[in-house]
Amino acid sequence: MSAPVSAHMNLYRFSALATAFVRMWRAWRILLPVVVVNALVQAALLIPGLMPYLSVAFGIASLLSFVVLVFAFGVVTAAMLQAAQGSVDYRSVWEVLRARWLSLLLWSLGLVIALIIGFALYVLPGFAILAVTPYLLLAVVDGRSRPLRVNFQTIGARWGRWLVTIGVLAVLCLIIWMLALVDSFFVGGAGGSLIGWIVLGFVASWFICSWALIYQTVWTEHSGQHSPS
Repeated sequence: MSAPVSAHMNLYRFSALATAFVRMWRAWRILLPVVVVNALVQAALLIPGLMPYLSVAFGIASLLSFVVLVFAFGVVTAAMLQAAQGSVDYRSVWEVLRARWLSLLLWSLGLVIALIIGFALYVLPGFAILAVTPYLLLAVVDGRSRPLRVNFQTIGARWGRWLVTIGVLAVLCLIIWMLALVDSFFVGGAGGSLIGWIVLGFVASWFICSWALIYQTVWTEHSGQHSPS
């Protein structure tokens, strides 16, 4: 699990997002190859004549895309949890992912199913699920026994910071979505997908590091017990 911290002032001051934009690069040796390799895989899976038709091949491609994406997310998240506090131990990142891989895969699948149901009902329920689960998979990678409970306890402990961060991220996501439309219009295909996934990978890493900073200010390790500070 992540190392204990004494106070949130040691991690960030005015803006978690601004601090995260600097600290995420502590893990650049992991971040760069993971983001690029994931982008290459996701772009390669845009096989002409396959997407988006329902078939066995489409199912296999979708499953592979999901597994690779979860793996990339797990590596980046483990690295960001360390980068939020200090230097990154690269061997520890891989050990953490190996230990948490199955749990992360299952929780990610559950979250995706919840999002599919939410967006199928209407746009707002889907976005609401995203908004209220920013710490869920962080807690899974961090090895918490009740990650959903930890997620909501973290929101409650830093609800003001959570609300502000959600608002800022919503604006940033809108800008990214508009840029993605431009990318798909002028580039398109596997090339456009590659560019989009690379940009998305770095932006997502920034967001993950931001949430990790806030998460780390709440959870400390004290006598083997974990409780919000």
